[in-house]
Amino acid sequence: MIKFVSPKALERLLFTIIVLAAVFLLYYQTVLAGSTTARVTPRVGSDAEQVMVPITDQKATIVLQLVNFSTLPKARILVNGQYQGDFTHPYSTVAVSEGDTIEVDSTFYEHPVTIKVLDGSKAVISPSKGKEYSGQKTIITIGTVKLSGR
Repeated sequence: MIKFVSPKALERLLFTIIVLAAVFLLYYQTVLAGSTTARVTPRVGSDAEQVMVPITDQKATIVLQLVNFSTLPKARILVNGQYQGDFTHPYSTVAVSEGDTIEVDSTFYEHPVTIKVLDGSKAVISPSKGKEYSGQKTIITIGTVKLSGR
């Protein structure tokens, strides 16, 4: 004959298993797995390459305006040869530092592209506000950034 276990004994057995599992998990997390704060994941991404300079390192900003079109998403703004933005909107703000070279890559477009330096931080001396630069199927050089007090 099959002898049945009393519900009280079954309850005690299940409670013991749950407590032992909790103690094991706590032990594993604290002792065997080590501290998660001791390990730092360096970077996330396939190539682990820093794409953009953090804006906290920048000293000033320049606002560029697309003059003859409302948008040109393939016109890329380059700072020191690195992609920093595009003209998906008619205005684009770019963070710059002393000595940075600003260019606009318009090689995708067959028609002339005109870019205007609309505004800039108070520290920006060059490129000067209001100046326009044009080019067709080329890289338009806006200029080298000069900041006051440098």
